[in-house]
Amino acid sequence: MHQTRKWAIAGIIFILLLSLSCAKKIPEQQFVTENPKYDLLITGVTSEFKADIISRIVDRYKDQGNVNLVNMDKLDQLQCDDYDAILVIDSVQAWSLWNFSLKSFLKKTENCKNIVLLYTAGDPDWKYQYHELDAITSASQVEDQDRVFNELTYAIDVLIAKK
Repeated sequence: MHQTRKWAIAGIIFILLLSLSCAKKIPEQQFVTENPKYDLLITGVTSEFKADIISRIVDRYKDQGNVNLVNMDKLDQLQCDDYDAILVIDSVQAWSLWNFSLKSFLKKTENCKNIVLLYTAGDPDWKYQYHELDAITSASQVEDQDRVFNELTYAIDVLIAKK
């Protein structure tokens, strides 16, 4: 019985490490323009699918405003009032049970109205909502990329227009 428990714990730790190792951090970058019309923050984790979305979003917004890309581990240091729009990109890990940084950030920013959340999951029909914040959800499938990009830019444009 004792040996079985050790193997179970080792298996859980292995699965946790495997899921955490699959998520890559967004490379930190700043795109600054003269007389910016807005400040956009992008944070989260990346993958090939998400990197393509991020690249398209940066290309769309960097000429008219400031765009900052920061690591997800810095979410606790961010103030939502410092940005006109905040795009948070994450992957669902164990039905969102292991998304500790994101959960902490969302709890801290419950009253912020400038957050756009992209959550990718293996299940394309999976939906996520946290209080008043609806997430844009998608499986990381190339055929969904245009739809996700359009939904994200629409949500960001709405926030920027409120400025």
